[in-house]
Amino acid sequence: MKERYLTILEVSQKQAYIFQSNELRSNILNSAVIAWVMSKEYMEETISDKTLFDAERNLVYSGGGHTVLEFERREDAVQFTKKITTAIKKEYQGIEVFAATLEYAEELTPGENLKELTKKLERKKSVRAASFRQGSFGVEKINTNTLKPMLEGETLERTGRARMPEAEEKIDKELSAEGFHRVYKFGELGGTKDESNFVAVVHIDGNAMGKRVENLQKRYENCEWEEYKANLKEFSQSIDEQFKEAYKEMAEYVAANIKNDKLGDLDIQEKKLPVRRIITAGDDICFVAEGRIGLECAAAFIRFLGKKKNTVDEEGYAACAGVAIVHQKYPFYKAYELSEMLCSNAKKFGASLSEDGSGRDVSAIDWHIEFGEVKDTLEEIRNGYYDADGRMLISRPYIVDASEKILESEPLRRYENFRRLLLDIQREEVYARGTLKELRSVLKQGARETEYYLKFHRIEELLADRPEDDFSLLYDAVELIDTFIKLEEVDN
Repeated sequence: MKERYLTILEVSQKQAYIFQSNELRSNILNSAVIAWVMSKEYMEETISDKTLFDAERNLVYSGGGHTVLEFERREDAVQFTKKITTAIKKEYQGIEVFAATLEYAEELTPGENLKELTKKLERKKSVRAASFRQGSFGVEKINTNTLKPMLEGETLERTGRARMPEAEEKIDKELSAEGFHRVYKFGELGGTKDESNFVAVVHIDGNAMGKRVENLQKRYENCEWEEYKANLKEFSQSIDEQFKEAYKEMAEYVAANIKNDKLGDLDIQEKKLPVRRIITAGDDICFVAEGRIGLECAAAFIRFLGKKKNTVDEEGYAACAGVAIVHQKYPFYKAYELSEMLCSNAKKFGASLSEDGSGRDVSAIDWHIEFGEVKDTLEEIRNGYYDADGRMLISRPYIVDASEKILESEPLRRYENFRRLLLDIQREEVYARGTLKELRSVLKQGARETEYYLKFHRIEELLADRPEDDFSLLYDAVELIDTFIKLEEVDN
């Protein structure tokens, strides 16, 4: 039996690397760099010796910031790892790559071998010595704000060489809407100065993907390594391709709204698309949009994704989204952290509705509009959303899509119902905008004051079909009244 050694490479602290800068161009380029150094193209370009690395022979699969390879000899695995990690450190300051190698155990199934490889990597990461982090080579440009070596995107930005790797440039262009230009600055997303300078940072993550991998391992546990590897590679590629397809379809959806004059309130210059991809790595998605369409873009992505099925396990996708709506000058890394927390909260909500607790049949969305106060956790933020009676003022997260059984059991927590109410109260010919804005502060005073206010202004119909004393759907809608523009089904 010939020997086989598995190696895993993973970029550590990807988000810290990508989002350290507050410049959109730098974030885009830093994300592209991470995708590039984990790609087979970079490895083929860096390792010229084909006897040491050949993608067809050595690559098991790549996606989501890590890559798994196989080698016939341990010394080849060690030599490859040393060469590729040294090249990354020299070429791209700030990227930290962890690696682990494990001899393939024939008495274990292919899936069990990969689990052991991942465990070895996690053990290595857990005992890292912070005092021995990679330092500066002494020749890097320094960021005058952070006093640290500039990251790749920052350096390129300041030297005028702001170009991402050619392979990533091709993908980035393909995923944009045809006939529209990609933006590289937050100010190009379509916000209006002194009127609406919000941007939406959207994080989307697939639901129960780990469970699907486990099911795949069980399905092919009696297969030989080569067959298992082929199925795993196709499964991973299908996820990556279909999440990218959903992003592309969402971008075209926004473009179609622009072409049909549905987004006239956005200040769009020179056919620049008000949506910009930052991360599309497997089921891990991050993009930014003009603040008023961020929620609709996230919901549209989820709907497009829900129409697809993986080519290997033939199952559809559920995903959750977190949307942080912040001012353009808000620290971008904090905005991304907030979007992650919101996405996680939506996932917990979806899991609570699923019979098996996985959330695999629920796609949900959560959001927050940041009006200036920076808080560390979502719990701290949500503590400010109770009224004088001690009731929670908000209903979010909301269900974008789910099984019929779940939709029937949660009619009030459906995004489409919330959206309908929001569009209704936005009609100025029916409701005075000032009256509705004041309602936000009245809602915080409790149920009795709210009821008096609604009756006095003769807008009690806003509570139609709601449980007694439950104003949370109304609060969610009122808070978004100036920060929401609908996207419509229109012809491309």
